Amino acid sequence: MGISSPTINFPVDETIKRIEYVKANAMGIIHEAKKIQREVSAIRSDTDADEKERIDAADGKLGDILIRFLQKSFPKDGILCEDKPPIDGGEFKWVLDPVDGSMNFVRGLPLYAISFGLEHRETPVGGVVIVPPQESVYSAVMGEGAYKNGEQIVTSRVSELNRAIFSPNLPTKRAHMIQEIMADLSGFLTYARSFRRTGSFVLDSCFIAEGVMDAIWEKTVKHWDVSAISVILSEAGGKLTDLNGVHYYTGLPELVASNGVLHSEILKLLKTVRSTVSRN
Repeated sequence: MGISSPTINFPVDETIKRIEYVKANAMGIIHEAKKIQREVSAIRSDTDADEKERIDAADGKLGDILIRFLQKSFPKDGILCEDKPPIDGGEFKWVLDPVDGSMNFVRGLPLYAISFGLEHRETPVGGVVIVPPQESVYSAVMGEGAYKNGEQIVTSRVSELNRAIFSPNLPTKRAHMIQEIMADLSGFLTYARSFRRTGSFVLDSCFIAEGVMDAIWEKTVKHWDVSAISVILSEAGGKLTDLNGVHYYTGLPELVASNGVLHSEILKLLKTVRSTVSRN
């Protein structure tokens, strides 16, 4: 039984067919991802430019594999894939992040995810997230609940900040916003129980969906980072909004993902600590 109910009309059977197709082929995708990671992580970069080149190459190679995989069975679907030209299609569109946690990927760390968002007329209606190092598969269809490896998952019921485990916002390019970031961290260091961070927004969000972490706040999140997890998290009972509580749609500059219970307290704390920055 699902956690939530559909709020839009969409072809549920066609959506389920597409999500099940990805899940059924997850082990093949996992094999390809592990193979590419072994190849790229065996080489150590001497410069940032070298490392960026290897990240782009890995993203591009896996992205090509995923696009061919989807086009084989759903040639009329549109595809939006990070760092690839968009492919126009019909009412369904796949939104792909071939490697979320790409720095971890090229360094050989087992902390990255592959994200398949599925949208119908620009609205997220399904998602699959594959985590190759753990051979885990998270999935959801709007109104049908959220699952990990076939078992239904739900968010935690933690309702006090002092019991919550958070993933903090640490964007790669942060020098221009360091005061705001330090204010955020100071607030949560004061009131939260602890921090955990994988370096992958998608993976951290899956951990929130299954109830082992409680919230994450993040800047500069892209469409392909969020399309799949927006459905998985909401179907697990969580929330995904901007700092004003506006539900996720494409283009929001900053997002808070939570177990749902803590959401209003997190937004209140972030607004409070950031007001001190604006006054200084």
